[in-house]
Order: sequence, then C-alpha cells, then structure tokens
Amino acid sequence: MKNTPFEEVATMFEPLIKSQIKRYHLTNHFNQYYQAGLLGLWKAYETYNPEKGQFSSFAFIHVRGRILQELRNELKRQEAEVTHDPHESLTFQHLSHQDHIPHLEDETLNLYLMHLTENQQRWVLHRVFHMQSEAEIAKTFGVTIYAVKSWRKAAIKKLRTVLAAK
Repeated sequence: MKNTPFEEVATMFEPLIKSQIKRYHLTNHFNQYYQAGLLGLWKAYETYNPEKGQFSSFAFIHVRGRILQELRNELKRQEAEVTHDPHESLTFQHLSHQDHIPHLEDETLNLYLMHLTENQQRWVLHRVFHMQSEAEIAKTFGVTIYAVKSWRKAAIKKLRTVLAAK
C-alpha cells in the first residue's frame, strides 16, 4: 500500500467509511465522522505492515475505531455541556450521577420512565442515551449481564404496554 498515494487509498476506501457512518446512524454529522474515518484510514496507511495481514482488514479496524472514538468524544462533550435543572423531575432524583439523562425532553421522557423500576430506567438511559452495551452496563452497576438483560426485557414489555395505552 505504501506505493499507492493516500488519495487513491482514500478513494478506494470511501465506501468503507460511509458504510461505518451509516451503520452507526451518524449521518446527521456526516462530515465530522467522515473526517474521523479518514484519520483512521491515514493511521492504517502509515502503520500498515504487509507481513501481518491484508490492508483492508487493518483499515477496517482503524476506520471503525476512529469513528467510534469520535462518537465517544462527542458524547462526552455533550454531557459536559448539559446543565442540570434544579427542578429535576422526582422520578430521576433517586438515580445516581452515572444515570444522568442528556437534556432532552425530560418531562416527556419522564412520562414513560416513571412506569419503570430504577434498574429498568438505568437500562433505558445507559443503553439508549449513553449507547452502552449490556456488558458495559453490567460492569458499571456490578451485576451480571443476565440481570441487565432481564431489566431490558421488563422495560420493553412495560413501555409497550404504556405506549399501547396512549
């Protein structure tokens, strides 16, 4: 790959970058994540060792990793910008700082989450808003992944019931 100019490599791997952006539903900030993908591709281009495998696999790992890192950084920036309303709804007062909700329509969200237990609310917040996997949620709260999956199952069931009633 070192014999090929980076511009050609970028053109060849443009579909890979775009597919990763689409896969993670990041098209609202396409340029930001496209640049991150290009940076990942550049890193792969610069550090590739032909003796260790195919470039395409190496590029995939770097592009995906850089896009996901950019997503994590963006989420951290957004969380840092969120201001906490002193009149937070009662339902969320018992949740810890780990469970903070991005400043969306808290009142609308509260109408649905108030029907859930504390653990079910945690699953919704960490899975949907913080985009954590069940394994990450389990680690955060010191429970098994099976416990988190049961929170998910019960939360979805209750939310379907609430939505059907409205």
